[in-house]
Amino acid sequence: MEKTRRHNIEGTVLDILLQYDEDSGRYMEIYPDFIETPIYTPEGYPILFTGEDACTYAESVEGEPCIDCGSCRFYRQAPNTLIGVCGHPKKRCNEEKQYNTEYEEETK
Repeated sequence: MEKTRRHNIEGTVLDILLQYDEDSGRYMEIYPDFIETPIYTPEGYPILFTGEDACTYAESVEGEPCIDCGSCRFYRQAPNTLIGVCGHPKKRCNEEKQYNTEYEEETK
C-alpha cells in the first residue's frame, strides 16, 4: 500500500501520495495535476498547487504582477502543504458536480 497524507482543504478531503526522497531523507508530497483534473471545495472553488502559473484573474496585494497562485490575493494557502484554494469568484464552479469524489476513489 502506498503512503499518503490526508488534508482537509476547506471541506474537501484529499489523500496526497507521498514519495521518499533520498537526497532529503524525507517523504515528499506528490500532487495531482489540478489543472488537468480539477478538484473543487464544496462551495465550488478550485483547489490548486501553490506554484501553479498565475491565471488571468490574478492580483497581488501590493499591485505587483503575480507569477503563481501563491502570490495572488485570492489564493488561500492550506496549512502544512503546498496546495490551497483559489477564491476568485470567476474561477468558482457553479455546476452540481463541484466535488470530485473520483480522486478519493483513485487513491484507495
